Amino acid sequence: MNPPNPSLPPAHPDFLYDGTYFDAELHRDHWFKNNAAKRARRWQEVLRMLEPSTADRVLEIGCATGEHTVRLARLAKEVVGIDYAPAAIVRARERIARESVGNVDFQVADAADLSRFNDRSFDKVAAIDFVEHVDDEQLAVILKEAARVLVPGGRLVIYTPCASHYVERLKARNFILKQIPVHIAVRGPAAYRNALERNGFDVGALWYSPSDYPVFGLLDRVLAPLPAIGPFFRFRICIVARRCASA
Repeated sequence: MNPPNPSLPPAHPDFLYDGTYFDAELHRDHWFKNNAAKRARRWQEVLRMLEPSTADRVLEIGCATGEHTVRLARLAKEVVGIDYAPAAIVRARERIARESVGNVDFQVADAADLSRFNDRSFDKVAAIDFVEHVDDEQLAVILKEAARVLVPGGRLVIYTPCASHYVERLKARNFILKQIPVHIAVRGPAAYRNALERNGFDVGALWYSPSDYPVFGLLDRVLAPLPAIGPFFRFRICIVARRCASA
């Protein structure tokens, strides 16, 4: 593992992911956008997808301030979190200093360029609430890079909003709800299957995680499996993909 660079490059003045984004938007408690039940559900799905073990070397791409990276470090051999935003990595390093976690490293890096990491250097790669922030061209490069740094049969997990859910449909039309500006590519499951299969992965499992609001979550759980109206009630996509041996 490369040691963390103590000097972080300054963010561009127009950079979307600045300190305000992480402090006032991403991690600010909010009864609807960011509540305890939502965070607990996401972590539950991360554990179900990733199945971390004490032998695992894990890379989290788009780690933001390291919320999941640090928790995974307690369950894995070693964990690296990367994010393109210097403001995120500053906060992530402050987190490990506060929580005294020694087997985690945070680096400023682009998920589309993992050249600092050797081929087959990780057992698992996590992309949690990340891929909706990149366009299709970037996603393809990111998946190829993830396949390269994974061991054969290594696991890539993705947790992301589902474009077909009624909430995302409302956001796409700016009707009642507005889309988060940095969510530039909310996709459906077929788009992810195609992208993964074209770039070195087999999709082993794909399921949908429901909303955590009592009535809305019940609707998601009951109606998501139905063929006709089900897509309207598929809140979050959970994907477990394996690196092909030939990748």
